[in-house]
Amino acid sequence: MKKVALLFKNKENQGVITYLRDTLYHIFEGYIEVKDYFISELRTDEQIEADAYLMVYEDMIYQLKNHISNFYKLILLGRSIRKEFLHAMLEIPKDTEVLIVNDTYETAIQTTYTFYELGISHLNLIPYDKELAAGGAYDHIEYAITPNEEDLVPETIGKIVNIGYREISFDTLLKLMRKLDLDNDVVNRNLIRHLHTIIEPNPDYHDNYYNSYLKGKLLNRVVDNSLAAIIMLNDNLEVVYFNDKADSIFETNMNAPFTYIDESLIRGEDLKNYPLVLEDENYIFEKTTIKLMDEAIGYLLNLQSEKILHDIEINLKNYNAKKGLVAKHTFQDIIYRSDSMAECIAVAKQVAKTDYTILIRGATGTGKELMAQSIHNYSNRSRAPFVAVNCAAIPETLLESELFGYEGGAFTGAQKNGKLGFFEKAHTGTLFLDEIGDLSVNLQTRLLRAIQEKQIMRIGSDKVIDVDIRIIAATNSQLEEAVAKGKFRADLFYRLNVVPVFLKPISQRKDDILPLLKFFLGRDYSKVAEDEKRLLEEYQWPGNIRQLQSAGLYYKTLGKFPEYLYEKNSRMPADSLESTASAKERKNADERIPMDIKTVSQRVLREIYEATQAYHGIGRSAMLGNLTMQGIKISDGKLRTILAELEAQGLVSIKCGRCGTQITEKGIQFIRQL
Repeated sequence: MKKVALLFKNKENQGVITYLRDTLYHIFEGYIEVKDYFISELRTDEQIEADAYLMVYEDMIYQLKNHISNFYKLILLGRSIRKEFLHAMLEIPKDTEVLIVNDTYETAIQTTYTFYELGISHLNLIPYDKELAAGGAYDHIEYAITPNEEDLVPETIGKIVNIGYREISFDTLLKLMRKLDLDNDVVNRNLIRHLHTIIEPNPDYHDNYYNSYLKGKLLNRVVDNSLAAIIMLNDNLEVVYFNDKADSIFETNMNAPFTYIDESLIRGEDLKNYPLVLEDENYIFEKTTIKLMDEAIGYLLNLQSEKILHDIEINLKNYNAKKGLVAKHTFQDIIYRSDSMAECIAVAKQVAKTDYTILIRGATGTGKELMAQSIHNYSNRSRAPFVAVNCAAIPETLLESELFGYEGGAFTGAQKNGKLGFFEKAHTGTLFLDEIGDLSVNLQTRLLRAIQEKQIMRIGSDKVIDVDIRIIAATNSQLEEAVAKGKFRADLFYRLNVVPVFLKPISQRKDDILPLLKFFLGRDYSKVAEDEKRLLEEYQWPGNIRQLQSAGLYYKTLGKFPEYLYEKNSRMPADSLESTASAKERKNADERIPMDIKTVSQRVLREIYEATQAYHGIGRSAMLGNLTMQGIKISDGKLRTILAELEAQGLVSIKCGRCGTQITEKGIQFIRQL
């Protein structure tokens, strides 16, 4: 417990003495012991022993020379007043003469100075003198302000403002706390509470204390809550700071020599990710030399446990799962029976164990993302993020910032703190670029550099960022034709096409149709008749697996397959199709069904209805293929017009990319009324 000596001239005002003592006990609670000393009662050679001395009057210092051995511990006790009395003082009219009454003329002058320091300067303050009062010098004065000395106020004064005993100033208490080395949470809390109740002459100073305290607490909280052990050493390798984690490992003390790590390692070059073994525990060690100009003045040590880093990795994987940055599917989720699909999976498994770029090629609905996720989960990066990007679903103006990220304020509408791009989110994992053929030439150039150099640069930044990712791309386009037409960079194509994986349409692997249907239907598969199975195997499935899944949902709901499967022109075997385009045109012309625009619109709406699922609908190419199979030949432009009209009527919702066009509730009601 710290000892505080409270020094007075005499015992005359016991009320003030008691109030000051109680205030000190209230602020410092059980950390101090206060003892009163009176100059008038001290023996000539009497020494006062204490950790800090508080003297009430400045001129007492001369009388204390023979009683205090260390004047560094001496503090002049400053005074203030409580905020609650300020309003009454400010209500006194400007330039009014006000008598300041205290127990002595000296304390009256001291109180007057205090008021002026606090900014109360609109009044003419007059210190009270007993002799002048006896001669009637104050008879004309109407107001008096007194710190609990109302009995001393002349009877001629009619208006008295009693401000209570003056408080100990904030500066005095702050100096005392530091000299006693009691900078702890309890004392700081009480000091802040006290500060809120009193008026102080320098609010900026107190705000700086308050803000510094908050910053210090924040820094301590961050450092102490760190999972890493953090130690600060001076140039003599003595401990000047350590957090809770370091204390649990080393059980060190402040100012103690730090001998747990070899001195040559600490004084040597700065280290990062250095493997270190201490007491049979593995750590990742970092050391930073703290310099003033070119002079080393200390060392910052940081040690992270290998076990904790492993736990962080697990937590990061769980976080990625919540954010959707994971691959859900594996090769076991791929349902197949055909030899071509077995061969495709064998190639994919073989290449999955490498870091080569993979290009998955196949028509829409063949399961390209399912294959990409399976490759990722079979690879050595399976624990890292899997980030899927549909290059066709994001507008070109946004895709660059989504891929590469941007700095804060890089463009109008940018987030204040910037944003990580998909490349950085996929760091150490896999970036899946679907519909890669739809990239603009400008983005193709940036993507090529990112793949070649394994580096990116955020928009609005001049800093190069290293990324460790594996690229898997997918397309249903003929990239060779796009390269020939100058729509796709040849060098990017060759970078992507390192290991191609081809997914054939299910019309070319009919052995997979029924196993897939069995998976989609579950128990209801047993209800499917043999002739219906034959129809399913003969149908061409322009929408591939996605269309087959839609047909299965249709069957589970209505107990039958969509009408187009029962139409003769939709189940022609693949090998009976004529190979030339002219033959196809003649065939379609022969089978074309004359229809008005209203009937065509209804058939289009039914196609959308049958293809709509929870998260996607049907694209125009698949829609045109289905209509052609039904003998309805319309152009892509005409189909766009019909879809726009249906959307305007609220019957369908047109979305970007693989989501395609989906039917709305209003559209479903319309179909049911037909």
